[in-house]
Amino acid sequence: MKINSAVLFLFFLMPLFASFIPEQAQAQYEFGLSGGFRSGQATTDLAGAYISAKAGYQLGAVTWLQIYQSWSLRTGFLYTQRPATLTNTKSGDVDIQFAYFDVPATASYKFSDYAGIFAGPVIAFNQSKDVSCSQRPDCAAIDVRGVLFPIELGLDFKFAPQLGGEVYFEYVPGNLSVNVAEMKTLGANLVFFFE
Repeated sequence: MKINSAVLFLFFLMPLFASFIPEQAQAQYEFGLSGGFRSGQATTDLAGAYISAKAGYQLGAVTWLQIYQSWSLRTGFLYTQRPATLTNTKSGDVDIQFAYFDVPATASYKFSDYAGIFAGPVIAFNQSKDVSCSQRPDCAAIDVRGVLFPIELGLDFKFAPQLGGEVYFEYVPGNLSVNVAEMKTLGANLVFFFE
């Protein structure tokens, strides 16, 4: 698995840039480093084959930019795995390891200082499309989409002033590649907030 150097660059420099923002502007946004696990399920149109759920991870930086009172724009930069296992194919079991660089553009509503909900689109740029097959050494993913537009619905919360989490559901409409479509994912992230 490869992690794009741009992802690492942004992940480590975002906290540095946040420290230079004036204090009066900082009250209008929250910033955090996020990381956690996710498990996804997809569909396939291969006769007799099915896709098994597989766990992946997500890590990056997230910020909530206040728009009006309790409403914010939740955005950031996240490295996200969207893996799956295709079972019962002519190539045996096919292990799919797709990874993306996500930029969420979700609306967030804080119903208290310690909890809120978010929903909306995410723009996901493909970073890797690794595939391995149990019965063939030369298998590859076909027509992997370079950009996806998942929809997320989730809950974010704090259980301490600088520590919290997110629980979310994600739906990727359409094909991720040939024979892999309609991915649904449940995920949970731990978030460390900067003040």
